[in-house]
Amino acid sequence: MADLSPEEVRAQLRALDLAPLDDDDLAEVTHRINAINEAVLALEDPDADSVDPLPIFWLEEAD
Repeated sequence: MADLSPEEVRAQLRALDLAPLDDDDLAEVTHRINAINEAVLALEDPDADSVDPLPIFWLEEAD
């Protein structure tokens, strides 16, 4: 995945009704988003599609 440009990040922020404070803020947000995207793409779990999801909250019946 190619890095997002500041203009693309600004458009995504606008869609969420958010706005950077200034150009320095936009540059920092763009850098962080691209770093997170890179880290997520590096995650590997080849068995993720073959494992049934488990609930993280278990229901306990009240006595």
